[in-house]
Amino acid sequence: MSIKLPTTVKTYLYRPLSMFATLDTDVDRVLPHLFEACVKGGRQGRILTRERDFLGYLDSLCASPHMVGFDSPDDRALLDGWLRSCIVDMGTVGRTHGGEQMLAVAPITLAAYRAGLPRSRSRHRLIDEVIYQLLLSTVKRKDSKNPDRDLRNVIEESIGHGLRIGPDPKWAPELQDPAKLDISALLEFRFLEGFEMDDVRGFKPELQVLNSPLPGVTENLGEMLLAHLLVYSGQLPTAALTSSFAGLLALGIFTLSLRINAAGRELLRTGTAPADMIEPDPRSQLALYCDFTGGMDDESDRLSRLCVERDLNQLRLAFRDRMTFMIVDKALKRIPYEWDRRNDLSQAQRLVQLAELCAHPKVELFAMSQLDEIAEINPRTNEEVTEDEADFLDGVQRADKSELEKLLDVLEFVNQEKATSKIVSWFNSVGGLRKQYGILAGNIKNRRSWRYAPSDELLNILLLTVFVRNEKGYRPTMPMQEILDELRDRFGILIDQPPEFLDGAEARAAAAANLAAFKHRLQLLGCFDSLSDDFSEQIVRHPLGDRDV
Repeated sequence: MSIKLPTTVKTYLYRPLSMFATLDTDVDRVLPHLFEACVKGGRQGRILTRERDFLGYLDSLCASPHMVGFDSPDDRALLDGWLRSCIVDMGTVGRTHGGEQMLAVAPITLAAYRAGLPRSRSRHRLIDEVIYQLLLSTVKRKDSKNPDRDLRNVIEESIGHGLRIGPDPKWAPELQDPAKLDISALLEFRFLEGFEMDDVRGFKPELQVLNSPLPGVTENLGEMLLAHLLVYSGQLPTAALTSSFAGLLALGIFTLSLRINAAGRELLRTGTAPADMIEPDPRSQLALYCDFTGGMDDESDRLSRLCVERDLNQLRLAFRDRMTFMIVDKALKRIPYEWDRRNDLSQAQRLVQLAELCAHPKVELFAMSQLDEIAEINPRTNEEVTEDEADFLDGVQRADKSELEKLLDVLEFVNQEKATSKIVSWFNSVGGLRKQYGILAGNIKNRRSWRYAPSDELLNILLLTVFVRNEKGYRPTMPMQEILDELRDRFGILIDQPPEFLDGAEARAAAAANLAAFKHRLQLLGCFDSLSDDFSEQIVRHPLGDRDV
């Protein structure tokens, strides 16, 4: 695409709506930086790690007085393989792949943040910043007198078993009780002792207000994540706790993104804020039919794949919605009264304001000025502009539609393919297509194979979550119907019923078979015994046992 755009509208992101930078990411690699933010109150020091010097850090580990009996070349080779397989994620350097470097450290202990890896936080796509603010806001709502300290304590007590957080300004993890760390976690700690940490003296974190377009949904996400740490600290090994937290975080972000897209579209279509924008505890309107049958061509599998296809199509439509809000936002400064009114509005109310102003004359003038600038920087005489592209721009100018719609047509023509590619990468990465805890399954290179099919690991995480009673404990048992209702209302996950747009006799029969497969999966996990055909009498047990905690 050779059509150039003015800097003002040269983007395919609009964070006030999307919250995150919707590009490919890896939630596992987010956790060390997220926990570091929680420990240091949002402060960031310089990263002093030499990520290309893995062998140097290995030498330091071998020379440590704590490493006894690792003196021979074979011993060193054992440590090398152990670190690479369990602790350090290695990769190549640059496009030439001329060397190797450490990309990340596994979050199997709180000490992982000491490495400062990944060096660049840009690939976190703002997940660490948003979730840190969410957790801090959740602590504040509990009338905490010192939210930074209390959040630090939660992280130290839940993730830092056997460790303690050293004093500021470094807040370095220190070993307190080696017996509380498993052997891989202890090896990670000893390995990371060779990494130098910078202090954060003089660093003043910006006090940001979490502006969410869906305040009730994000508050629930923060409550759910914090409760998971509080309830299962000590109930699960640290590595299992961080893994389940990562899976829950990924699923929460995935469903949040889909709900944001749906809310933006509904707002522009009706002019009225949907429930997700205004209700404090809205029920999820998503319909993610999840297949548990494991069949590749049966009806249940087809329903699941069609749901993914529907959501991928919605992602393409979401690009135009984001650009609509972005353009009206850019034009808002030209409407003094509305610009002043904006200061007193929440993020959700600001989006409603923008939706109301789509047809405002000043918005039309702004769109017209952008179209004129596009025509000026892309003349037909420009050799870089193809004949088809020049004809397209001329056709847009002559079209009988609003100036806003014309500008959106141009932005869609120029950026749609790239924007769709990037947001699909976000979709499959937070959907966990390549993760054990993913809700998505299928071949990464074949989108038609993608389906909603939770793994056993994600199913276990979902059960851990819905059984939570409060931040102090969980229920030992739950009725089957209540489990299904919780999964539907909180995550939009459908198991025993097809989505409305696919409803029919065959679909209902497939959903009935899917429910039977779901029960069988629960039996294999040791959580369910089918002793009655009466739904109200069917009881699911907590994955950790029947005791009331």
